[in-house]
Amino acid sequence: MKSLPLSVVETWLFLAQTQDNQLAQAKFRAYQQIRKQFGSMELARLYIEQQKDQQIEVVVI
Repeated sequence: MKSLPLSVVETWLFLAQTQDNQLAQAKFRAYQQIRKQFGSMELARLYIEQQKDQQIEVVVI
């Protein structure tokens, strides 16, 4: 899978969970993208967590 920017995936998750009726179309499209790229919202959350873990720099003194 091609690496997706965290901000995009976080935005998709936000939109997929929104209760705002004005964002219904965006919610639907975001959910479609999550299903297409990850298969489920939980796997999208896991992707974000893993990407953030990779960005942590460990320095041993």
